[in-house]
Amino acid sequence: MIPQLQRETPVSLPGASPQWSLATRIGFRFAFSYFFLYISQGAVGSLGLNEKLTGYRAVFASLWSRLVPWVGTNILGLKDKLREVPNGSGDQLYDYVLVGCMFVVACVATAIWSVLDRKRTNYRQLHQWLRLAMRLLLVTALMNYGAAKIFPMQFADIPLARFVDPLGHTSPQGLLWVFMGFSEGYGFFCGFAELLGGLLVMVPRLTTLGALISLGALANVLMLNLCYDVPRKIFTTHLVLVCMFLVLPDARRLVNFFLANRAVEPATMVPFLKDRLLNHGVLALQYLYCLAILALCLVTSYRGAVQNKTYVDASLRGIWLVEEFVVDNVPQPALVTNVHRWHHVVFDFSDLFTIQPMDGPLQLCRFTLDGAGKNLELVELDDPSWKARFTLESRDGDHMLMTGEANGTAISATLRKVDLSDPTKFLLRNRGFHWVTPAPRWR
Repeated sequence: MIPQLQRETPVSLPGASPQWSLATRIGFRFAFSYFFLYISQGAVGSLGLNEKLTGYRAVFASLWSRLVPWVGTNILGLKDKLREVPNGSGDQLYDYVLVGCMFVVACVATAIWSVLDRKRTNYRQLHQWLRLAMRLLLVTALMNYGAAKIFPMQFADIPLARFVDPLGHTSPQGLLWVFMGFSEGYGFFCGFAELLGGLLVMVPRLTTLGALISLGALANVLMLNLCYDVPRKIFTTHLVLVCMFLVLPDARRLVNFFLANRAVEPATMVPFLKDRLLNHGVLALQYLYCLAILALCLVTSYRGAVQNKTYVDASLRGIWLVEEFVVDNVPQPALVTNVHRWHHVVFDFSDLFTIQPMDGPLQLCRFTLDGAGKNLELVELDDPSWKARFTLESRDGDHMLMTGEANGTAISATLRKVDLSDPTKFLLRNRGFHWVTPAPRWR
């Protein structure tokens, strides 16, 4: 008696190409069309204005800069003027309309492609080239963000002005930057995870593992961006989608192994080109690109971290309480309702001077100090027309007199340096780490 087979094993003829389902072919055509539009021009929308665009990227940007405002005005009925502003936000209205335009163009391209190429059974090699482009996009982003956390460039030390500014004045993004900047250890951990995922993604046999690690790291970043209103939501969402796309071919194998307790066969490696030597060349170029990006990002982040820790002279750096404040020879009482009086001034970074009024938001100024450290010139960041000149007179290490004028108004301020080591006033700065904690310390 011939025993009955437990399951049927499909038999493939040597050299036979697998047949993709219709849904898979259409899905791939859309993914290729959309991510071609997304990747080809580099950073989407206003994020791309931080660098000079040349060649084909400049052509793409020029086309979109004409199409996006027209679509926003004539189809979506948006009244706001759609334009790109290079202010660090990647979630401007222009960016959302741009992504919508890419989606529609990709749908049209998919429909045309499906009609013209309806007899093709699969896109195995083209799929590998698309994966390569996505891996390069992912590794570039992960190396940039990971290196900026390994060396604290993205999240620097908490600025001293934050310690006197009321929490209610802080934006959600500002609160996140304080949270991340407080702990270099946690920032290093997040950066290490991003760098590890990026490095593994570039190794073909480890791409799935790298994509899973990257997916975990970037899912955390996406939730932070969403919950703390950081204007990188569009970009981070696309990075998460890229990770999912890279994992997708192995999704069934992962489910069978981890959830269904079934044996899985090794994945089939599809070459980029038929020539073996050329394939090795493509692989070598991937590794060289990865190493070059890693080195560039580490060097850039290290320099940025050094710049972040470049402070004003130690004798001047600190939070100064304004004990007496005179405007046009009239003493100003220290009342919360007195909008003309200063409460604190802060010297911290090498070119940033902060004024905290009795009530209201902080006033940030760029400052220059002469070689003798006596003459101070200020220009407000948000209002460049506001300018001031002061003479600094140090009475001792903890007391100083500022005299001069701001926008034509005579000002004299007597300052006293605040003791930052006092844990009753600056617990966040002085609490530190404790293995043994008898009770929670909420405040």
